[in-house]
Amino acid sequence: MTEIAKLMAMNDELDEIDRRIIGYLQVDGRAPFSTIADVLALPDRTVSRRGQELLAQGAIQVTGLIERGALARKEAMIVRITCAPGMNTIVATAMANLDESIFVYLTTGGNECLAEIFGSTAVITNIMLNVIPGIPGVVNSTTYGCLKYYRTAAQWNPGILTDAERAKIIVDRLPRPIKEIELLADDQLILETLSKNGRATFDQIARACGLTEPTARRKTAQLLDSGALSIHAVVNPASIGFSVECWLWIKCAPADVSRIAEEIILDNRVRYLATISGDYQILSEVTMTNRKDLNAYLEELGNKVKGINALDSYILIEAFKRSGRKVSSIDK
Repeated sequence: MTEIAKLMAMNDELDEIDRRIIGYLQVDGRAPFSTIADVLALPDRTVSRRGQELLAQGAIQVTGLIERGALARKEAMIVRITCAPGMNTIVATAMANLDESIFVYLTTGGNECLAEIFGSTAVITNIMLNVIPGIPGVVNSTTYGCLKYYRTAAQWNPGILTDAERAKIIVDRLPRPIKEIELLADDQLILETLSKNGRATFDQIARACGLTEPTARRKTAQLLDSGALSIHAVVNPASIGFSVECWLWIKCAPADVSRIAEEIILDNRVRYLATISGDYQILSEVTMTNRKDLNAYLEELGNKVKGINALDSYILIEAFKRSGRKVSSIDK
């Protein structure tokens, strides 16, 4: 069973309480269930039980990631790989196994695998020149440098919670400027621990990293307060009713890039948007409840947003990695 098929089936079992808990975790993935219950005006025991079940089922995963702009001398690249017939899964699996890959998807079109990778210039260069050409089934690849992120999957607000509820969650949370940092050995261990379980307690972090609990608490807080480390709630859109994901490759004049990106990002169905280098200027992902809505969105986009010279759209077939987390074979 594919990831989308399984999560569409799971969606039949997700009621409003489940969806609201997921909506909260998308804003604050490390929040105690008691806090979630208080803000959402739900019983503590209900939220705790439902939340644990959602995490166990994989309907939502909480992970820690270093912000891409936070590490000195590192960069993000988008890779489009054309695969030989019948080799798509092999290529996508190999890309998902790379520590440097953030997301890996198979999309409609010419046997295409789409991936985002993040790392040092030397590592990225090696992946481009040696690793990808050596993967069985790769016909060719095209790379695009990520110039500016307007929204990543972790920042997506699907509109599950009301504005008032979201305001309660983010009260007193001032955005912090992200500073470039160099990860120390202990920082890297903490990151690895949180990448596996973003809700790990400080005691669990301490034991996994060989630190005292106060040290683990202090170092984790420093990473979070710096704006370099963020906690991401990884959600398959199909699990909350958005069963259609589509990637849009947009061409426009350089002078129009910023304006077009700002207009597109106003729609909360936009899950990801970045400006890129190369023959396309903007890459965006939108989520829809069905293909009829997608068709209407594409027509509306062409009519309302002026300056788009060309737009190619490709529907996601299967996800192999989301927000740095490989999609389990059980979920496919």
